[in-house]
Amino acid sequence: MSSTVRDAVTVDPYVQQWHIWRAQRLEELKAPHGYLAPVSITWIANGESATIEGVPGSWNARNDVLTYVPDADASLSVSNAGSEVSQALAFVPTAFGEQALGYLQVGDLRVEVNSQTDLLRQELHRFWIRVKDPQAPSRQQFQGIEHFPIGREWSIPATFRRAKDEELDIHDSVVKTVLQSYPVLGFVDFDYQGERYSLVVSNVFGHASIFFSDGTTGKETYGIGRVLQLDALSLDGLDTIDFNYAFNYPCAFSVYCTCPIPSKRNHLPFDVAAGEKAPAQQAIYE
Repeated sequence: MSSTVRDAVTVDPYVQQWHIWRAQRLEELKAPHGYLAPVSITWIANGESATIEGVPGSWNARNDVLTYVPDADASLSVSNAGSEVSQALAFVPTAFGEQALGYLQVGDLRVEVNSQTDLLRQELHRFWIRVKDPQAPSRQQFQGIEHFPIGREWSIPATFRRAKDEELDIHDSVVKTVLQSYPVLGFVDFDYQGERYSLVVSNVFGHASIFFSDGTTGKETYGIGRVLQLDALSLDGLDTIDFNYAFNYPCAFSVYCTCPIPSKRNHLPFDVAAGEKAPAQQAIYE
């Protein structure tokens, strides 16, 4: 056996897995149409119309339906679901809370179409159209995200309880005119320093997600809280909750995002000194 092999240091699987996750997290964030790429967001309520810079055509909302009308004389082509758009498209929301309705492609731009429940008239939706541009300054100038040191003490024994009844986890939003709502999957229970805590786990577009705040919120970490995702296929066998994997909301990076504010029942009254810290140039909502 060579001295090189004999003297090799065995890698720590726990640390290696965290760094693999971290690399994937940053690659996803920095993707051409990731959450560093938004350059505008346009809100349209019932009875309103709008045009959007860089996107040929017009938009209007009537009777809780958002309609896009293409510009026949535009020099740029617009595609949807792999086909060129040659006639008006109607986007019809079918869910309470936030719902992704589709997106258009205009050259390198991605134009995302979503609906969210109106805060005051909850039988109706407000629509938003967000433009993502790979050349966005926030993407081109991104310098990374600081994080707390990896600490095994933040991988805490835990159990998962399935929700017994159908329940919606309804949140205020950083956008004050809408609500965000997600089906509750269940609850993660764990003990910390002799106290029992329980966090709501929601189904967010197929992801088992925990929105939480803690003692670091608004200090070392982003002002509304952070997100922790669990393996949706292994919830019933959950045995730990690992806060080293806590990460920032999209709205920490851009004011052109909508994010749910964690409910009071998902506030932890101690410092979770694990996971991502707030971005150096975090987005501030008015």
